[in-house]
Amino acid sequence: MPLTRLDLRARITRLLRSDADLDSFAGDLFPEASGRFTDGMDRVRKTNILLDYADPEVLAKQLRLLERSPKTAAKPAEDGPIKLLYLASNPTSMDQLDLSREARRIADRLRGGQPRRVNEIEIVPRWAVRRSELQRLLLEEEPHVLHFSGHGSGRTRLLFEDDGGNIAPLEAKAFVSLIGILKYRLQLVVLNACDTEPLAAALVRHVPCAVGMRQAIGDEAAATFAEAFYEALSFGKPIGAAFRLARIALEMSSIGEEQTPVLRFKRGVDVDKRKLKR
Repeated sequence: MPLTRLDLRARITRLLRSDADLDSFAGDLFPEASGRFTDGMDRVRKTNILLDYADPEVLAKQLRLLERSPKTAAKPAEDGPIKLLYLASNPTSMDQLDLSREARRIADRLRGGQPRRVNEIEIVPRWAVRRSELQRLLLEEEPHVLHFSGHGSGRTRLLFEDDGGNIAPLEAKAFVSLIGILKYRLQLVVLNACDTEPLAAALVRHVPCAVGMRQAIGDEAAATFAEAFYEALSFGKPIGAAFRLARIALEMSSIGEEQTPVLRFKRGVDVDKRKLKR
């Protein structure tokens, strides 16, 4: 027996518990509906658009598949911190970066003044990340924010490590495809590595926002940008405002690299309203 519009609405409410779930579901399967979503639009309006523009039979089928998924059935309502997965990779044959200092500075900023924070952001650092580990880390952690610190190369690759600490390049196309499949909860990707702006631009086909670097960026600039950016996000600032504050932090410190970070975002995303959410 076909599901009625009321039945479909009830299943959407039960199975797609967060705004991120609803946005991801519509974006992956019903782009015509998703393209009409705007930042700040409430769930009721988004649900109505999905019901109006999605084929009812296809929508019912996809919701049944989602209902049968063990992961969906077991998933509790999200009330924990926003998870920032910090991936550090520094092959031994490359110039050595002080990535532990960057991570420590981010963590120190996120710990300060907690009673006034809007968002609790938990940083989960992973060191000497190998290319072969990337899929597993994304599956295990399911981050809201993915941060890569290390080296980029030729504007098309990220440089991870192999088991011996040697360079293991990951081509942009493969990385973007991986994120496209494993983007559950992912709202922001930050590539704190040289020449990563084109990769950030490619990633926003799958995630709302991505930050890349238009050229080489120094250790101190990378750390200063990151700590100011995440501190602003933890105080509930929209991604666009947090990005501008982080660039101002570079300008105030007289490092002179405030034009290096670039913010890219998916069509229809208003970065001056879009905030991180659980």
